[in-house]
Amino acid sequence: MAVKLKDIAKASGVSISTVSRVLSHDTSRSVSKVTEQRVLDAAQELGYFSQRLASARFMELQAGQKSASVACVLTSEHETYVSPFFASLLRGIQQEVQNLESSFPLNFFVTYIKDPGFLHFIQNTQLDCAIMLGRTTLENIELLQKQVPFLVYAGVNRLDCGVDEVVCDAQLAVEGAIGYLAEMGHSRIGFIGPLQEKNPVFNEHRYQGYLKAMEELGLAVDESTVVDTILTASDGYESASKLIAADNLPTALICGNDTVAMGVMKALDEQGIQVPDDISLIGFDNSEVSTYLKPALTTIDIPKQELGRLAVKVLVDRLETNRSYPLTVTLPFALLKRESVRALAEGVKTTTQKRCEA
Repeated sequence: MAVKLKDIAKASGVSISTVSRVLSHDTSRSVSKVTEQRVLDAAQELGYFSQRLASARFMELQAGQKSASVACVLTSEHETYVSPFFASLLRGIQQEVQNLESSFPLNFFVTYIKDPGFLHFIQNTQLDCAIMLGRTTLENIELLQKQVPFLVYAGVNRLDCGVDEVVCDAQLAVEGAIGYLAEMGHSRIGFIGPLQEKNPVFNEHRYQGYLKAMEELGLAVDESTVVDTILTASDGYESASKLIAADNLPTALICGNDTVAMGVMKALDEQGIQVPDDISLIGFDNSEVSTYLKPALTTIDIPKQELGRLAVKVLVDRLETNRSYPLTVTLPFALLKRESVRALAEGVKTTTQKRCEA
């Protein structure tokens, strides 16, 4: 939404004409330094200067000056460049930046929001746009929106806060995985992944997908088989160890990602609990190693490099058109049925099956 002079006037407690004089450097009538600073602070807080910069850059692009500066910002507290998921996303982004080199050269930066120099970088680098990767707080998202003219989010957890998005819907993907387990005869299904307790973030929807699918299928959620984890192998290992120690394993587990699933598999193996004979397991994101595990991990495939590649295309479209509305591109996911899930008795009918029989 465009920032107007009346918005700045309301935020700073002065008249619209005073705001106009300060922002246009009109010295025909004096304004106190205190009032001037209050207006400038309000304008900065509301994102007015980024908006003006975006309009100016659009005029330059229309005049044929096709080059821009873009930062790829990793915003997760616990996942950085070494994460297999983000490494794949970055490959897709960098590949598309290289593809555009002759037609639309981009000055490309990669930064991490937890780096000590991040705030200085984002405030002092004249960026035209940024690609946001990762689950983070609303405060971090708003910070980026205020400091960067155009923001594109690429990932699996929707933002829905007025920025361009290239997403593969994690909530729907988990719903589909629960449906598959139900078809295979599983009714006592647990979840090991982020519940928003250990690491509260704005964009995380996997657990909501689990809860929604269980409710729609009429399956009871046993909270003792649901464990909040950070998306690491060590957290997956510790979470599974707690369930084993409590002698409280369900017949199937959904894991927040493949890395968590690997930690879970190690904990199970150490106690002689076999996958899938004793418990079925589904991961998320189809990491490169998931197919080489023993047994091969059933997982949800996310087109990671394509998410990155299309994020660059969407930001270039924004730069070239200066459109005022946000654009959302949704990519498909796929459940890869491998060896870590086995069928039990006759499955629970999914919502789709029930409709077909009605």
